Amino acid sequence: MKTPAIIILSGPSGAGKTTLLNKLFSKKNIKEKFIRAISYTTRKIRPKEKHGRDYFFIDKRKFIQLKKKNFFLESQKVLDNYYGTAKYFYNMAAEENKSLILCIDVKGGMYLKKKQKEGKIVTLFIAAPSELDLFKRLKMRTEAARTIQKRITLAKKEMKVSRQYDSIIINKDLSKSLKELEKVLLKNQK
Repeated sequence: MKTPAIIILSGPSGAGKTTLLNKLFSKKNIKEKFIRAISYTTRKIRPKEKHGRDYFFIDKRKFIQLKKKNFFLESQKVLDNYYGTAKYFYNMAAEENKSLILCIDVKGGMYLKKKQKEGKIVTLFIAAPSELDLFKRLKMRTEAARTIQKRITLAKKEMKVSRQYDSIIINKDLSKSLKELEKVLLKNQK
């Protein structure tokens, strides 16, 4: 069992991380080389999301129990909700000799970059072309205006941390961003 490379994708809500990952994992060459971790979260499920595909949706009490049992590779609280990556995705990547892709928030990304001592860690920051574009993308969601404003405030803080990432992809054109992301991933796998 080899130590898997960990690829961390972070960026503000609405930057397009999930869309890019979904398109990437429709490609055979990506599925053959990478495992995609699905995060656990205490936030409410959104329309069109599916438990076990987009996130594992659990309540706060269960999340805290799992955290106490050292279940998570990393976990963070973001905007009043908890998010975490189960260690078993890392173990699965090691067993299958693949690299692991995590789509996690900036706090989780920076935590793993500092904490994880084994294997290769590559950090990629996905950003919207502008604050206005990000705002438009977030307004299309079915979230309360107050939640959207919190996400925009958080995005401004996250953008400042983006300089600590290995690469930044500005997601202006989806097909170009997808090609750029695929190129970086394949270059940095095991």
